[in-house]
Amino acid sequence: MSCILPFINLEARTDGTMSVCCIMQEHATKEDGTPYNLAFGDTLSDVQKSKWLKRLRRDFESGKRPDACANCWNEEKAGIQSKRLRENIYWKDYLGQNNLPTLSMDLKLGNICNSKCRICSSFASSQWVAEEIKWEPETADLKRLVNKKGAWPKTNEDFWVDIDNHLEHVRKLEFFGGEPFLIEKGFDVLEKCIERGIAHKITLSYNTNGSIYPEKYVHLWKHFQNVEVFFSIDDVYDRFEYIRHPGNFDTCIETLQKFIALRDDKSKGNFDIGIFQTISVYNICNLYDLTKYIREYIDLKIPIHYNMVFTPEHNSPKMLPKEVKEYITKKYTPCTDFVQRTIDFMNGEDYDEIALQTFVGMTKFSDKIRNEKFEDTFPELYELLKDYKYE
Repeated sequence: MSCILPFINLEARTDGTMSVCCIMQEHATKEDGTPYNLAFGDTLSDVQKSKWLKRLRRDFESGKRPDACANCWNEEKAGIQSKRLRENIYWKDYLGQNNLPTLSMDLKLGNICNSKCRICSSFASSQWVAEEIKWEPETADLKRLVNKKGAWPKTNEDFWVDIDNHLEHVRKLEFFGGEPFLIEKGFDVLEKCIERGIAHKITLSYNTNGSIYPEKYVHLWKHFQNVEVFFSIDDVYDRFEYIRHPGNFDTCIETLQKFIALRDDKSKGNFDIGIFQTISVYNICNLYDLTKYIREYIDLKIPIHYNMVFTPEHNSPKMLPKEVKEYITKKYTPCTDFVQRTIDFMNGEDYDEIALQTFVGMTKFSDKIRNEKFEDTFPELYELLKDYKYE
C-alpha cells in the first residue's frame, strides 16, 4: 500500500500549513505538536527534515495505512482511482528507490481568489471570509486570522529563498489555489527556473477557475517540458455559475478555448488541457451534462477528471439521506463506469445528519446574500430535499 508522495513531494497549503499531499487529512507538525506554518516563518526544508515526515515514510515502508490518508482508501474502496494510485503511476520509475530528492512541489501560494465557490471556504478563497463571518459572527476573529495566514507568500521571505534548495531536482511544479493566475509570485518562480537553465526538465501543472487568461506570462511556458492546465468546471450554464459564484460560464469556456488553441500551436509550448469536475451534492443529479457539453461543443479529446467532495461534509453527497441516495442510485441504473464509481462513493459512507442541516442552513443563507435561488437552479434536488426542512 505504498505511496510515492511522502518520498518526493512537498506541499505548501493556502493557510501556511504544509504536508506531502493535497488530500491528506493531516499537516506536518513539530515535536511539541504545533504545526509548521509558512505564515510564522517556517519553510519547506523544515518539513523535509522533520521527524513527522520520517515517521510517515516509515509507516508506508512497513505497509501501514495511515489514518490521515483515509480519502484515498475510501476512494479505492469505491473503485475510484485515488490520488495515491495516480501519483504512483506518474512516478512509477521512482517507486522503491531510496534517498530521493524533492521531485515535486505543490505550491498553493495563499488563498487569494476571485471566486467564492459553494464547495469552498475561506481556507482556499479570500472571498469567503466576509460571508463566513456573517454566517457565524462569533468566529470573526478566527476567520480574519485564516485570511491573514492566507497572505503568507507576502510575508515569508525565507520561503522564497528556501525554494532554491529544491528547484535543482524538481521535475514537477503544481500551482493550485486560490486562483493561481492571480498570484504573480508564482510566475517569479518560473522566471527563476528559466534563468537557472532547468525549466526544460520541469512539468508545470495549474488548476484554474477559468476566469483569467494570463496573457503577459504565456511566453514563459514554452521554456518548460510540459504545461498542464486543468479547469475547474463542475456543471453547465446557470448551475456552473451558482456553484462557482460569481463565475461566468461563457467566460470560462472562452478561456478554455484559448488554452486549447495554445495546445494546438506547438510553437507556444507543450500543453495538456483537462477538466476537473468536482462531484458534490449540487451536481449529483446532473452528472452527465458537463461531459455531454464538452464532447459535443468543445473537444472530444479533452480529458475530464472526476474529483469527489469529502469535506466540507455538508457539500458531500455522502451526507444525503438514505431515501435520496436510493432515488439517485436508481436514477443512474444502468450507468457508465465513472457514474457508477461516484454512486458507490456516495453510498459507501453516511455522514451525520448535522451535515444535512448545515447544508440547508448555509444554502439558504448564501442564497439570500448572493440573490440566488437553489430551488430554481437545482429543481430536482430541491424536490428530493423538500421534506428535510428545506422549505
